Amino acid sequence: MVPVLLVSDLATWTYSGHVVPAQSLSAASLRESLIRLRKGLALARPTSVLTALTPEVRAHLSESSGVLAGSADEARHLVAVLQRGVAQLSADQRAHVEVDFNLDAEHQHPTLTERQESLAQKLGCAAKTVRRHADQALETLIYVLLATHTPPAGSGQAGAPASDATVEDLTDFWGLRAGARVDIVCSEIPAAERPEYADPSDRNYLRYAKFADLDTLIYLRTRFTQLSPDVVVRDFAPSEYYDTQADVLCVVGGPPWNAKFREFLPMLPFHFEPHPLGEDDPLVVPELELTISPHWTAKQELLQDLAVLTRLTLGNGTTVFLFGGCLTLGVLGAARCLLEADRGLRSVGYITNLVGQDDFVLVTETRRMGGLTDVTDLSTSEPLLVLTRTASKPFTAIVDNTDRYPATTRSAS
Repeated sequence: MVPVLLVSDLATWTYSGHVVPAQSLSAASLRESLIRLRKGLALARPTSVLTALTPEVRAHLSESSGVLAGSADEARHLVAVLQRGVAQLSADQRAHVEVDFNLDAEHQHPTLTERQESLAQKLGCAAKTVRRHADQALETLIYVLLATHTPPAGSGQAGAPASDATVEDLTDFWGLRAGARVDIVCSEIPAAERPEYADPSDRNYLRYAKFADLDTLIYLRTRFTQLSPDVVVRDFAPSEYYDTQADVLCVVGGPPWNAKFREFLPMLPFHFEPHPLGEDDPLVVPELELTISPHWTAKQELLQDLAVLTRLTLGNGTTVFLFGGCLTLGVLGAARCLLEADRGLRSVGYITNLVGQDDFVLVTETRRMGGLTDVTDLSTSEPLLVLTRTASKPFTAIVDNTDRYPATTRSAS
């Protein structure tokens, strides 16, 4: 499978053992050309490559071919180069690119919008889901075309060592493309437990005084903006949130204090067992007959909580992330585990290699060391539990290390 990689800002990368210098072909120029090409009739009119692709892109893709610029031979050669690149994509990405470039007879329409809507109807999903997958597939095609046209040895274009993974891996995982709409629905303190200034009628009213899990809310807003300054991030309490067709919906805090989280419980393979205020709400996984609780010392000092991160993809194309924990520490750990600059990047690589684009539930430990939150690096220590599903099938456990956690009980079979 060809990996997805956003290449717009990379200086070099490695593909199939070759170091590819960005100056060999401008990724931005290639992207702009391909975006123009997939509009209208696209490759159903092969000569469109001569007008949609810039002279720079055409020259690089036709390098050493000997074809005459602007000729029918050049058009045929460029179409062949593009088709060979498409053939190297994974089956799912190839299907989206073939529809975009009007190469699929089943979805041949005169405009890109009509083609994508036709594919969405066939797949039974929203058109914006198809657009999102198509954009990801286009990035992979750019990657393939750039790698395929690496300058030969001795060409005078020496490449630097391949770069490590970058923040683009994080932004892709979290859906933080430019202009994406991200809604955060944060748990709220019960009315009887709120300070008086959480009431709008109070002279010193503070809106955020009613929010629980406030550390996690601030952390998410900060990290999302750092990773992608062009995303639109808004926050809500469950009582004030109504469906806004967001691209990404983050639900912060477990079901006891977050009504929006409770709406997703019928879809989930776990629940938090409710207890009175001041007691733990342990995590229960019925299918595995597991109950997992926070870990305390004999003096009732908290050692570890559970970070429970869930990803769901809805039929309308919205990606939902649920940040849960038995206590507020676990909720914060669920956010930090896959968002920290270095460990988060490594952990995103681990979970992506494990589940791909499927829905998942990730459970791991979160520790408080003094006033610091310490989360597991999944590249060096496997999570406690990972459950995943394809489409709407039931969740199944693919990683189970719960025996190592001291506050785990397993019902007798």
